[in-house]
Amino acid sequence: MKIKFNAEMIAGGLFTVVSGLFWFLIPSQVKTMETTAINAQTFPRIAIGGLFIFSFILLIQGLFFIPKREIELDKEYRNTREYRDVVRSSVYILIIIGFVFLFKFFGFIPSTICMVFAVLRYYGARTWFYYAIPLSVVGIVYFLFSTMLHISLP
Repeated sequence: MKIKFNAEMIAGGLFTVVSGLFWFLIPSQVKTMETTAINAQTFPRIAIGGLFIFSFILLIQGLFFIPKREIELDKEYRNTREYRDVVRSSVYILIIIGFVFLFKFFGFIPSTICMVFAVLRYYGARTWFYYAIPLSVVGIVYFLFSTMLHISLP
């Protein structure tokens, strides 16, 4: 089977749909009692609106202005580096989705530690300081928010 595509088409289409979905989810996720023009929903709406606009531009650019690649999905393609990169990226996305679910149930510290270990193990990091650096950043963020700023992390 032959497929014609480019990365701009895929990323632009995906993020246009996701940002459109997020735009409609903002009122249910960011509750506010304020009736002024600038409230707790303002910054998320600006960010999501910008994401939608630029993703749509990227989609149009990918559809009409950037040449498309044609690949044939067969057993030879599965042995290429390009296919392995796609699989690695897909697994990384699944790790991020797992992080979101862990974050919801366990909070910031345990879910971030699990994600750090999962990503580093998946990409084959063996040196101890590759683990120490992100774990110390987690500790610093926790210390800054909870102790210095008196903001409780989820």
